[in-house]
Amino acid sequence: MSVEINALESARFGITAARLTDPFAPLAQVNAAARTMNVQMMTVRVDSTDLRRVQELEDDGYRLMDTLVWYGRELVDLPEIGPSPADEIIRRAGPEDAAKVATVAQEAFAGYCGHYHSDPRLSAAAADAAYVDWAESSVARCTDSRPVLVAVAQDRIVGFLTLDLGAAEIVLNAVIPGEQGKGTYGRLIDRALATGRKAGLTCLAVSTQLNNLAPQRAWVRRGFRMQRSLHTLHKWF
Repeated sequence: MSVEINALESARFGITAARLTDPFAPLAQVNAAARTMNVQMMTVRVDSTDLRRVQELEDDGYRLMDTLVWYGRELVDLPEIGPSPADEIIRRAGPEDAAKVATVAQEAFAGYCGHYHSDPRLSAAAADAAYVDWAESSVARCTDSRPVLVAVAQDRIVGFLTLDLGAAEIVLNAVIPGEQGKGTYGRLIDRALATGRKAGLTCLAVSTQLNNLAPQRAWVRRGFRMQRSLHTLHKWF
């Protein structure tokens, strides 16, 4: 079955939300399955180069919500990590840091440009909470294969970065607005690259919304190169 109920999104937004796991599934079959399952909102991601499929989805009632861009960086030629400012420490997080990281996410992701926020039918407050919950649970459940790095300045966590070493990916990261522009984010990325290489990875990937330019600039400065992009579309039934 190419239609899969998204229990987390359903609970968060108070609807029956689903995702289309096969973006090329016949749309008549998808629609029939969605109605049988009482789906209210369907999400699908499609390679941005496949304009024909995107247009087919639009003709069927899907609307574009965001575009994700993916970058990758090989780990064979990393420069030495530079020193942090005297009042900053970057370290591995533990479960005890979960609530503090949630506070960072609450500040950093308010009104973020993701596909939840782009959909006027979804609660903006619930969309903000999605990133907060994601960050908090990532720290509460952190492991050696899914570590979290935090930047601490003046005894306060001001930024974080979550890794999935199994997938060779930086998953979620943010710095509070008041600390942005000080190089904190770049130092978290540098440490993530070193962590990946130490774990035996040969490359590391990361993604964000197309119009989220600041992190993309930081990635390019550190040798990341764009690899692909995906459109996110929603359909309401």
